[in-house]
Amino acid sequence: MSDINLAPHRLYIFTGKGGVGKTSLAMAFTKFLEKKGINVKYNCFNQNPEIALQRQLKLPSIEIKMESSAEVYIGRKLNSTTIASWIMKTHFFKSLFQMIPGLGHMILLGHLIDELETDPTLVIVLDSPASGHALTMFESSSNFKTIFKSGLIVKDIDRMHRFLKGAKNLKTHVITLATELSLSEANDLKQELDNNLPDTEAHSDLIVNDSYKKYFDFYQIDENKLPNFLKQKIELEKKIINDYLTLPHIDKDDGAQIVMELSKYMEELV
Repeated sequence: MSDINLAPHRLYIFTGKGGVGKTSLAMAFTKFLEKKGINVKYNCFNQNPEIALQRQLKLPSIEIKMESSAEVYIGRKLNSTTIASWIMKTHFFKSLFQMIPGLGHMILLGHLIDELETDPTLVIVLDSPASGHALTMFESSSNFKTIFKSGLIVKDIDRMHRFLKGAKNLKTHVITLATELSLSEANDLKQELDNNLPDTEAHSDLIVNDSYKKYFDFYQIDENKLPNFLKQKIELEKKIINDYLTLPHIDKDDGAQIVMELSKYMEELV
């Protein structure tokens, strides 16, 4: 039986620069919650999902593409899926989505919130492909509210903001590697994300991923026996990992094995 109390938030967002392990962590977190009996679904936001890996993991997922999400949204507003389908095929709307990507991001986020409000037991883990997408997703709703000022779209934006700022609804994890440059970029992103939702309790958490220091400590490997380049890396990591929640390097080559091994360390991310 699903127990929503085991996952105190409804929408978990994993974001950060490319190559920091967001997808592996988002999938691992989904598997962790699933094992705890949570009604959880993974969504790969605005990118090509790793379908083969999802199937291998038997990952519970909700697949919503930006175009199909917009079509559903327009259909609800016009009470006609046929007209919505026709509108989305027009050159004007295709061009509009290319010129204003934030519009599609906002609609997709609204679609996910619809799913959460429809099913109060559901938890969604959102795999955001890059830092810019997560920022655009939050910024676009405020920007479009300023542009339109009133009407159906503004009412929908207000509803989205009420959900995002609701107690225990949103949790954002900014992922970084254990390097000073990656950490600096992640801290900048964290501040920008928090500034875009200043009234919410859901301040972003910064997670250090793929730490060799954590890995060697876990397996009690003597650092003195390591090659010099690894000794140097560990010394650099020591300046970082003590101040942040840090996940170890996973010494596996198979994507599914990496995800399942990471799922053992997800308790603190809840």
